[in-house]
Amino acid sequence: PDVSNLPEVKQKTLAAVPLNIVRICAHASLPLFEAQGQLGRAVAMPEVLEPRLREAVILRVAHLSGSDYELHHHIPLGRAAGLTEAELAALASGSYARLDALLAAIAQFTDEVVTQLTPADATLARLRKLVSDEILVNIVLTIGCYMSIARLAAVTGIERDVDALAHLPTSLD
Repeated sequence: PDVSNLPEVKQKTLAAVPLNIVRICAHASLPLFEAQGQLGRAVAMPEVLEPRLREAVILRVAHLSGSDYELHHHIPLGRAAGLTEAELAALASGSYARLDALLAAIAQFTDEVVTQLTPADATLARLRKLVSDEILVNIVLTIGCYMSIARLAAVTGIERDVDALAHLPTSLD
């Protein structure tokens, strides 16, 4: 879609973060555009979720949603956050037996929230033993944020960003 007639505030955001998902979001009402941007920036903060765990959540959402757009961006970000090739493969396949207990619990929890809305009691109990209530809620909000992005990307058919990593953080700095 043409972005040349968008308000200046949206134009400034697009200039700073020229990603296709931001271009599509710019066609939302200003309150939703700003709120989605704020949520995305908050989710990316390392104090919200440790980057390795955040990327595991996002990758499970992307795999379960069939979101090539998100996978294109977040597989490299997952590597930069410390996910190994074996962990990335496990997250891609949904086979968590070789993951550490925390990563496996987060991946299983994410799967169940995405596919069933609510996790099984045992899944929730396992994760609650490993994380605080704050982290648990942050995981759920991250799942929701990236489910929304995956669906927006799918509905609009946006293309992958060729130079996406030039506009995204690729380290833990």
